[in-house]
Amino acid sequence: MFKKILASIGIGSAAVDLEVARPQVELGGVLEGVVKLRGGNVEQEIDKIYINLVLTSAYGSGDETKHVRKNIATVTAADKMLLKPGQEEEIPVIFKISNNLPVSKGRTRYYLQTGLDIEKAIDPTDHDDIRILPNKYLKMLFDAVDALGFREKHRSGDYNGRYQEFEYKPTSFMARELDEIELYPSAGEHELVVMMQIDKKNRGILGGFLDDLDLDERYVKLTIPYSQMTGAAQVAELLRETIQKEYRKML
Repeated sequence: MFKKILASIGIGSAAVDLEVARPQVELGGVLEGVVKLRGGNVEQEIDKIYINLVLTSAYGSGDETKHVRKNIATVTAADKMLLKPGQEEEIPVIFKISNNLPVSKGRTRYYLQTGLDIEKAIDPTDHDDIRILPNKYLKMLFDAVDALGFREKHRSGDYNGRYQEFEYKPTSFMARELDEIELYPSAGEHELVVMMQIDKKNRGILGGFLDDLDLDERYVKLTIPYSQMTGAAQVAELLRETIQKEYRKML
């Protein structure tokens, strides 16, 4: 009885550990791993073994820094099993990663939380950091921005719970005309959707007035089918033409 009481508060209870073969995966890819169980000092009935994919990030809101923690998805590795004292079990698991998630960048990070649901006991858990990387086409977009001479700003990649923001300063192309560009990409199954904000560089009193009214900003939405993305150079040319065209509309 005393051992059962201790197990209910986590002392001598069952233990869980997730081992992931490769702790990084591209958007749309698959994570593979093994959940390892070890029985404690007493027999325990496990209602469920679950794995949560958890995102954390932070973003600036005025003078404040706000934090985000979001459970993205959950996989059930097993239901209803009896784990005897000292018993060891291994359960293979597969976790499919969606296409349209934020990627691991800056303050945007992920971990897998593996847990056991045990009635009338503190649920044992295990945390494993992972990285979610851009897929081939999102990486193509980032390489295209770099090819145009834009330099990524500090805090680029923050996620506010709705979208992930990437901020860039021009260093060559349109460096005299633009203050910055901001990209809000979403990688779908067949296409890349990019909302782009173009910020014009303004000077003098009139420039400050336009800035206060947000008249120095322009938004444009690009939808690029993957079938039409042949390489970073081609995407860079598309961005170049779009930025120049939208900039002329602000003159």
